[in-house]
Amino acid sequence: MDAQSAEPSYLPWYRKSTDSQPYVLSTILTSDDTQFRQTACFPWTADSLEFLWDGHATQEPPLASQWMEVAKKWMGAIAVAATGRLIVFPKLATAKPIVGKLTEPGLQVDNVAWAINSNRPLEPLIVFTVSSVIMIFNVNSCAIVGKLRGHGGLITSLSVHPTQPHLFCTTSRDFTARIYDLSLYPVQVPNNPHWLPRTEPSLAGPAHGLHMCEPEGEGIGQCVAVLAGGRSGGHKAAVLCCAFHPSLPLIATGGIDRAVKIWRIPPSVFSPPAQPRIAREDKPLFSTDLIHKAGVHSIYWLADSILVSRSAAALMRRNPDVVEDTYYEQGTVVVWQWLGLNRFFPPGKVPQKIMRGTASDYRNSESFKILSAYHLPMVTEHFHVFRSPGHDPILLIPIGKVIRVFNISRFGPRTPPSFPADDLALLTDQMHITGSESTGSTNQEPGPSGSRKEPTAETEAQGAGDEGDDDEQPAQTLPEGKRPLSYPPPAPLAILFDAIAYWNVRVEGQSEGPTGLPDIAWCEVGFEGRVIVGGGEGTLYIWRLEE
Repeated sequence: MDAQSAEPSYLPWYRKSTDSQPYVLSTILTSDDTQFRQTACFPWTADSLEFLWDGHATQEPPLASQWMEVAKKWMGAIAVAATGRLIVFPKLATAKPIVGKLTEPGLQVDNVAWAINSNRPLEPLIVFTVSSVIMIFNVNSCAIVGKLRGHGGLITSLSVHPTQPHLFCTTSRDFTARIYDLSLYPVQVPNNPHWLPRTEPSLAGPAHGLHMCEPEGEGIGQCVAVLAGGRSGGHKAAVLCCAFHPSLPLIATGGIDRAVKIWRIPPSVFSPPAQPRIAREDKPLFSTDLIHKAGVHSIYWLADSILVSRSAAALMRRNPDVVEDTYYEQGTVVVWQWLGLNRFFPPGKVPQKIMRGTASDYRNSESFKILSAYHLPMVTEHFHVFRSPGHDPILLIPIGKVIRVFNISRFGPRTPPSFPADDLALLTDQMHITGSESTGSTNQEPGPSGSRKEPTAETEAQGAGDEGDDDEQPAQTLPEGKRPLSYPPPAPLAILFDAIAYWNVRVEGQSEGPTGLPDIAWCEVGFEGRVIVGGGEGTLYIWRLEE
């Protein structure tokens, strides 16, 4: 017997049976005067310089050695968005927290993420949003080093580029997404183009992807691109989520308009011009609203051309003629593939400098393939996906005091929708071979040849019986053989919780703290999959991987 057969191969927890308990609750933090909204774990390790900025930072040995100290210091740090403040818990909340207070205690920090200024790579930054304002916090100096304006509505999401951490994107209710560069400084004087027939610079402002007439902000950070909304190809409602592609200059967005869009990041974002100018994009490379029936709340990249997105419950109508006849269809999680990637980025070839899609690309494109789809329970409010090169993609959904963890690689293919058989009797009844053939209808309507069906004794008797009843309007009945008009039935999707096995990450039964702990409102996987952080209503939960 050889050694390979004697010793079983190692299997990570996400490939084992779901009967195991991979994560163990280690810490519970509570606060009576602060409401937590969102968390962001420190995303880098000591080896991250090998892929950050395409590995150029590793060519400087002093920087590489100093980065080891930075990663050691902040590994395990958790940034928390709270009411009136930003809180950083170092070392998995075992060290003294760092607090950055807002000028107005009643303001709410909505989104939070870690970033790095490429000019100062040894000083990690935290980008967070307050309403429509972006703020940058330096964790070393414990001071706010940037404040940016530009969005015309509430900022709904925040995402940092995975390999260029000085770039981040924000989405907003103003129908746009904006990309910012932390290595630049805010524009103080607008530099807008001339719109004919005028000879002066345009004063259209941020709504049209231009600079504001007033200073953009203070400190560091500058808007370098706007993914504009509108009828051309942008979102027609609030944008709710965004996700950078892990290796290509692409970004995906989703919004209330049910649309998912894939945009090319303008080349000027990676090579800023000498004079500050905003790159404006209004035509994505891909856009469709055929994947989801309701607003798209989350979107993630799983591979080069494969994405996963989630939609909320959809209000549907059974009969188009009856307005009140409605029902709610459960939200969906869909794994789908964009089929046009190789057309814009051919393998082994240099991408073209000018990249524009056609109208069929940015107006309800059908260049996609649904790989897997499931219904989600009505109570699903949060959705988190973790992916890593050495880790299977996992999906986390908090329900009450339990986080249900799914391995996305175990999702099955979508059941193809049934194709209804043709109603041969109805089709035959509606055919007109000659002018004298019956149409199968009781109404005396002319056929194709202009002939009219002759009344029979039965129809004359019915007509005579109806005389004198003009005051009463009987309900209209459909002609014999004609089906009532109705919408197609819901797609035959299985319930995710019933179809796929999952792991449970629990609060109850593991905690020895106070009773009556709040439900888990959101969750996140951090530190290479070793930790799960969740929270809700002033309480923060931290689970550690038992392995």
